[in-house]
Amino acid sequence: MLGATRDLLLEKGYGGLTIAAVADMAGVGKGTIYLRWPDKESLVVGALAEVWEPVADIDTGSLREDLFGFMTTAMRAMNGQDGRLFTEVVAELSRSGPLKTYWVNEISRPWVEVVSACFTRGIERGEMRADVDLHATTQVLLSPLLTVPMMEDKKMTTRHVNAWLDIVLEGVAP
Repeated sequence: MLGATRDLLLEKGYGGLTIAAVADMAGVGKGTIYLRWPDKESLVVGALAEVWEPVADIDTGSLREDLFGFMTTAMRAMNGQDGRLFTEVVAELSRSGPLKTYWVNEISRPWVEVVSACFTRGIERGEMRADVDLHATTQVLLSPLLTVPMMEDKKMTTRHVNAWLDIVLEGVAP
């Protein structure tokens, strides 16, 4: 059922996904789906949660290398099929409590925590200024991970990651 949900999300988008279509594709009755997931939003959250893996914090001893490791891992995830699933539901985040809760708790907050840990280590090692607004800097660094695939409809590359890191790190340098 979750695989059928993901397939339909990619094929028809969130708006085109229905419980009936998922049931039909999975070869089950709608009642079978409703036994486990009370609504479409919960079903989609289940489908996303089954494939999405958190990004780990990497401490290489270098701010740039820590951020490069994080960004390239996140880039690969967003470039893949699982990332495409998220671009299909991003527009629904403001309208769907379950989707927004999943996004914040499982994607956004963990990414922010990893980047914040990288920045904190960078400050401690003297690689960036201590007076930098970490929240704003984190937003600047993470934003392209969503905007490039959604607005430009193209894959991100390590060239993109290096360009973003150059811009951010120049702005926070001591």
